[in-house]
Amino acid sequence: MGCRQAPQDEVDENQANAVVQLPRLPVAEPPMDRAALLIEVAKAASASALGEDISNDLRRLDGKRFEVRIRFGCAPPASPPEVEKTAKPAAQGQATGPFNVRFDEKDRTLRLRAAPDLTLNDRWIASVVDESVEAVEGFWMYRPWLLTDGCSVIPSQLDPGVSDGGLASETNDVAAVRITAPDRKYRVGLAQFFTKTDPRTGRRDGRAYETTKILPDDKQPSRQGYNLVLSGRLRHLPSGQVIACRTESTNAPPQCVVSAEFDRVWVEEPETKSLIAEWGN
Repeated sequence: MGCRQAPQDEVDENQANAVVQLPRLPVAEPPMDRAALLIEVAKAASASALGEDISNDLRRLDGKRFEVRIRFGCAPPASPPEVEKTAKPAAQGQATGPFNVRFDEKDRTLRLRAAPDLTLNDRWIASVVDESVEAVEGFWMYRPWLLTDGCSVIPSQLDPGVSDGGLASETNDVAAVRITAPDRKYRVGLAQFFTKTDPRTGRRDGRAYETTKILPDDKQPSRQGYNLVLSGRLRHLPSGQVIACRTESTNAPPQCVVSAEFDRVWVEEPETKSLIAEWGN
């Protein structure tokens, strides 16, 4: 007997019911957040303290995108000091310190300032680069033991008048400058390292990220501070390292700095993530 072929209408139906396997579209990897970056820094710090070389493992971080938040202004914002018109500019309420939050009740003006405080002037930073690097701009990540951005909570058994910087007897103006000073025993930085051949367009040259905003009468400055958000890609140092750490004592954590390239910086309200101001390269 000859081979029986399926009727054409049956063939068409089978083809119509066939499942077509479409190629999977690549899923974009989310940028590293504060926690992911600090976990990698912890690995590098541990290796540094133990005298281990994990530079080859850390090279996988080169080029990875990141979006890291640094909380500032957890203390109540300082009010502009009352000074005479003849006072020198430094006394006329000019912002000092890397992070500063000021609010003027009279005109409802909120002033936010974040100035790069990680530079080549730091002798340790200068020691991890070679002569090809001529400028460094970045920030020390305050409270690097916090894996998420936020304001530290003071235990209730402590004196409620003592701020997280231990400045209970100081005025708000001074506290606003010093309350967020990084712990010198444990420092983690995120910075751009500019070589002599890099374009100069991405440099701040000491200029702070500053913005002002008029708040409506029914709105007060955030009691949870504000987020400085650094976004870009990790970038290896001339030495090939993405994270450089230095151990100064067997009883103290190493200091570490992460090399990066910022492509966008912005300030946001932490509760709503609403944008206040942004800067791009």
